[in-house]
Amino acid sequence: MFGRGDRENYFSGYGSRVLEIPKELRGRAVIVEAWGWLGSGGGFQVVGVNRPGGRYTEKTAGESGAMREKAHILLGPGECDEVRIIRGWKMQGRWKVRFVDAMSVGPLPPKAQGGASRFFRCPAPGARISAEFGDAGGRLGIYDERGRCIRVLAGRGHRFDDVVTVPDVQGVLAVEGPELKWGPMTAWSLRTGPDPATD
Repeated sequence: MFGRGDRENYFSGYGSRVLEIPKELRGRAVIVEAWGWLGSGGGFQVVGVNRPGGRYTEKTAGESGAMREKAHILLGPGECDEVRIIRGWKMQGRWKVRFVDAMSVGPLPPKAQGGASRFFRCPAPGARISAEFGDAGGRLGIYDERGRCIRVLAGRGHRFDDVVTVPDVQGVLAVEGPELKWGPMTAWSLRTGPDPATD
């Protein structure tokens, strides 16, 4: 399931816990992949932790996907040195977290779907993507190596479908929520191809 580097950056547990961002990923945009097991119920929060000059500060980063759905949570370079896992009161079973270099995510497959925020390697410029978002809507954007959104391809706060063309920019493709960017969402799907709307 995991390669060697992935195993070193994978953590799981049952209670609240503070995890250090792996040293080799500091100074880069990092994705926290967060999920539970099939019966995990309410999921958990991921909170960014900083201790500048010994002063402890926290900022909510995102939430895990529901049950085994993996949510991707983006942390900008240097945004925090640690994250705190806060178990939801309805959550059962083990939480799971993996830290990934944001610029090394896998490619967008011809068809992708889910119910939580997700990142993919951006398709080649000119590629067409058919995007469908469920009742609560969402956004399809491109983020750069500094963890900043540099282009919004589509987005609304309600159900919609759209066909977009990938621009000539460097970055990763993000499926994100309309309010809580990183966490559970209503169902979404992406399709790519010469004319994905008519596949």
